[in-house]
Amino acid sequence: MSGLSHHKDVAFLEEANPPLVERNAAEFRRLRDLLVQVEEPARRAETRTEWHSDGSHTYTKRLTEARQLVAEMAEGYDKAASALNAYAAALNTAKTHYRDGKRSERALAALIGTKGTAITKTAQEAEPMRQWEDMRATTGVMDFFAELTMDVDDIRDEANRLHDAAGGSFDLAKTVEQEARSTCVHALKQAYELLPEFKLSGDGKRPDLYAAMADIRREAAEAAASPLTHLPGSAPKREVTGPLGNTAMSPELRDIRMRVAGLPEAVDMYWDPKDSDQEKAEWIAANKWVLRYAADHAGVPEALVAGIAWKEIPGQPGWFDDGIDTVRQWAESPLSPVLPENLPSRAGGTPDETSFGPIAIQLRRGAEVLGYDPAHLTEEQRALVEESLQDPAQNAFIAAGFLAQIKAEAGYGDIPPEQLTDNQMQEIAARYNGGPYWESDKPQYYGQDFRNNLGKIKDAMR
Repeated sequence: MSGLSHHKDVAFLEEANPPLVERNAAEFRRLRDLLVQVEEPARRAETRTEWHSDGSHTYTKRLTEARQLVAEMAEGYDKAASALNAYAAALNTAKTHYRDGKRSERALAALIGTKGTAITKTAQEAEPMRQWEDMRATTGVMDFFAELTMDVDDIRDEANRLHDAAGGSFDLAKTVEQEARSTCVHALKQAYELLPEFKLSGDGKRPDLYAAMADIRREAAEAAASPLTHLPGSAPKREVTGPLGNTAMSPELRDIRMRVAGLPEAVDMYWDPKDSDQEKAEWIAANKWVLRYAADHAGVPEALVAGIAWKEIPGQPGWFDDGIDTVRQWAESPLSPVLPENLPSRAGGTPDETSFGPIAIQLRRGAEVLGYDPAHLTEEQRALVEESLQDPAQNAFIAAGFLAQIKAEAGYGDIPPEQLTDNQMQEIAARYNGGPYWESDKPQYYGQDFRNNLGKIKDAMR
């Protein structure tokens, strides 16, 4: 049926985050402003410098080329920023339609639930719209609820209405996002064409000019005070890499391991989680230097990282996480009669949602922080991420990186770490615990408890 889409077609919108898109737009705008600032001195050098020699025409020509290059780069970054801002606005609209669709879908699922419970793995995997499409058909193919003995006529009209409402909202979300993304990608390609293409000669290895030239390092140190060299509230700039592919260790993970190697050894708690306030305070005090450097590296308050640790270290021991991961991987296999997320109690969830480490972080979140694509992890990469999360020092750096991402998602990316209020840190803590559902009761309680213990946390970090 035209004009209808299913949940799976727009499920990616659940984690699409307009503030992060806007943050990237702000980064491009910052570069535009930096280049505009350079353009005027370049113009003065070109038009107000007079000297005569055999090489003066070459000097003037090079200055003109440099100024034009700066102007084109500024235009390119400006176009990219505008494209991303427009896409962020469209994402907000698409997410509104997506939420409308989910509301109708939940109502449909509740209505279907009055007629039975999905039994087979195929039925469990199907979304409510698909379940209803199968139930109302003359011949069911998914065997959801023993359909031959089921009468659905009394819910048919309402179920059809909810089905079409959900499908229509999902289709609106899909259309808005697709059209905006197409426009954005086209504009980004135009912006990219305005940038120069720098090529290396010889063996193609990039020279480390920053390390080789003291003058460049001195200029960089002087420029660090300028607001145009970094966005407000951001961490120090680090190397940006391209797609990782099948490479085992990411540059982000290598960087963390090098930093950890120079820090005091962190105290582990794989076998013995800390429960009492005294034990938690002792653990944080013993690991304060690691927590402090991790927070500084990510550009977040040390009290935020230590506070999340305070909340998480009383959790289940590391060996229990390993067991949960094993059970979930078994349930994900084709031989399993049940989906991993339908396992009983705390065992429910996909393998990539398993949390590891003293500061509990889901494997997929850790993979994102470390520069991997969670949807395409190799077995070797997955093992590296899990190993890093279980190491207390690396775990602290990964947790801090994830908190920096949440800080930006919450719209606080431009606030320097030392200026974050207790209320804002409480919200970040709730988001850490609840993800998209951070406004529900449990995450809100988590955030409130985080705030209530801030005094103890700061004392332990002294």
